[in-house]
Amino acid sequence: MKKCTSLMLGVLLLICTAGCQNTEQQQTMSGAYDIYEGYLTVNDNQLIVDDFKFIDLSDRYWIDSLELTEKDMPDGYYIYNPSDTKLTFALNEETRYDFYDTDALFISDDNESRMYTTKELSEFLKKFDLGNGELGKTPFEIQVLEDGRVISIREIFVN
Repeated sequence: MKKCTSLMLGVLLLICTAGCQNTEQQQTMSGAYDIYEGYLTVNDNQLIVDDFKFIDLSDRYWIDSLELTEKDMPDGYYIYNPSDTKLTFALNEETRYDFYDTDALFISDDNESRMYTTKELSEFLKKFDLGNGELGKTPFEIQVLEDGRVISIREIFVN
């Protein structure tokens, strides 16, 4: 009887634990994609990412871990970049680019949100390219499939 009760409790605990897992980042063929934050360079259909952690005032874990103060975050954010390592991924015709069209290059001036979405790399580069494939110091969030293909690139808007 004790074995049966222990077994039932173990199965119940396993079911509860499995039900509490965060599966928000599941998608694609086998299901997984990764999210990166960083500065970007585009070379043909290659995306080169200078990966960092974008920390805003709501990220208490990182603020506490790095012992950040208001002086470290005068604009409400901090960019933590402990490594010089660059990551390389593949852009394709399905990659989605989401950015704020503040100069009204692609949307009308009366569009209040200024958010623009496209699958055209040329439009994305028209907005951000500094002439050599480097996209400056605009931070982006990048979703990448486990095979290295980029699903989407979204501008992290900072003032």
